[in-house]
Amino acid sequence: MNQVAALRNRFGALQFQEYALGLVVIALFVTGAILRPDTFPTWDNVRNMLTQASIIGVLAVGMTFVIATSGIDLSVGSMVAAAGVFAGVLVDPSGGTFLFILGAIGFAVLLGTINATAITFGRVVPFIATLAMLSIARGLALLLNDKLPVGLLDLNGGSYGDPAPFSLLWFGTGKIVGIPVSVWVFLGIVVGGWVVLNRTRFGRYVVAVGGNREAARIAGVPVRKVIFSVYVLSGLMAGIATVLLSARLGSASPVSGNLYELDAIGAVVIGGTSLAGGRATMVGTFLGVLTFALIFSLMTQLDLSTEIQQVTKGAIVLGAVLIQRPEARY
Repeated sequence: MNQVAALRNRFGALQFQEYALGLVVIALFVTGAILRPDTFPTWDNVRNMLTQASIIGVLAVGMTFVIATSGIDLSVGSMVAAAGVFAGVLVDPSGGTFLFILGAIGFAVLLGTINATAITFGRVVPFIATLAMLSIARGLALLLNDKLPVGLLDLNGGSYGDPAPFSLLWFGTGKIVGIPVSVWVFLGIVVGGWVVLNRTRFGRYVVAVGGNREAARIAGVPVRKVIFSVYVLSGLMAGIATVLLSARLGSASPVSGNLYELDAIGAVVIGGTSLAGGRATMVGTFLGVLTFALIFSLMTQLDLSTEIQQVTKGAIVLGAVLIQRPEARY
């Protein structure tokens, strides 16, 4: 009975945090509208915010599953760079959108699988394994095309204007009923992530493994398979994020994705997913992504320096971790 009561209290606290974060999102938007009424609340700015947030948002969905198992993935930003350059080299000098997408997602999944293998079967601590992959993937990104970016405009006929449906640039600059395609992709992944996390056996297994790994094993949960799968899933999300970023920029750069892992982890943590594992919320992750997007859009419009934005980002993540401190297991 005490365990049931504890679960109910935890679920209630999670719902409260989601509601509170929703109010924060509204308050930030209202603040931006007051401080910059001519530019901040416009549809163009909202559309730009959502487009930029979609890339981090896709990474954050995969990170939610990883952190729910009490793990961490520090390599997603570097995987985005490596997968983009690999796919760019794969289609150069001739190739199509489908080949680029397949190459980017396949390479990112491969890197995610290496992480999963090292953590699950090599028993390497997730922090160390993914930190090593951060360095490996960034090095591969620089080596694959001699430190040079790969142009991708040829996949859309050589221009940014009015991309053809389902061409690569369409995923970055195209629109469906006025909303960017990348935003639709992000929303679809969030909905899918919510269904998997809350309505499937796999989602229950993920939370169980993060809550108490030994108890989950005794209850018959395939702990190794679950842990393996979340890092592969994180790689898959990195591949999709690679496609969206390369489509928006019209190129694949070996220096892209810098600190994306911090943005993704920050969005997940301030959304309410516990770093100690055993508690995850996809709605909270979505709201966390929006919170970051609003904050940095507002700071940009207020002409605050990049240094101030970086300090603010770190302070937000630290504050979110401190809020979770009472439940951390040290």
